Amino acid sequence: MVSFDEIQHVRQQLRDLSFLHWQADEIFSWNWWFLLIVSIIPWFMWAKWIDRKRLFEISTFGLFFGLSASILDSAGVDMLLWTYPDKLLPLFPPLFPADLTVIPIGYMAAYQYCRSWKSYFWVNAGLAFLFSYVFEPLFVNANLLKLLNWTHTYSFIGFILLGLVCKWIMEKLLDIRKAASAS
Repeated sequence: MVSFDEIQHVRQQLRDLSFLHWQADEIFSWNWWFLLIVSIIPWFMWAKWIDRKRLFEISTFGLFFGLSASILDSAGVDMLLWTYPDKLLPLFPPLFPADLTVIPIGYMAAYQYCRSWKSYFWVNAGLAFLFSYVFEPLFVNANLLKLLNWTHTYSFIGFILLGLVCKWIMEKLLDIRKAASAS
């Protein structure tokens, strides 16, 4: 039987090796600069097009989506379904730029501009296709992502489901708020 202390020791070794790898091979590499730019630029774009009247609602949707994506991404890495050879910072989840920037901003745009479920569904499917079959393969080719026991099709299905669940939850929260303000 493995003790908790043995597990902690291995975690410390992994943390130290990961930091050494980040220092030696990742920081200031082309991939690192790309991740930095992708972490910043989309937020400036978002600030220009966000509907200021619905800022709280759209931001709440985006935060919920980003949190969900981060949790699912961390679970996938822990279950060895995929991995990320390069990181922006050694302390943050590996794909912070995608989980908390690009993907939520894309879905916030869909949420903002698609008022009906039908239009949202189709834009959601388009985003799922773009992220799964265009960006993921580009990230694989750039050595920013390695699929171990996962496929782009699984990601496609996951993005569609996550997009639908997040919209459904957001609409339920809005219904609750509307009912509370009516009473």
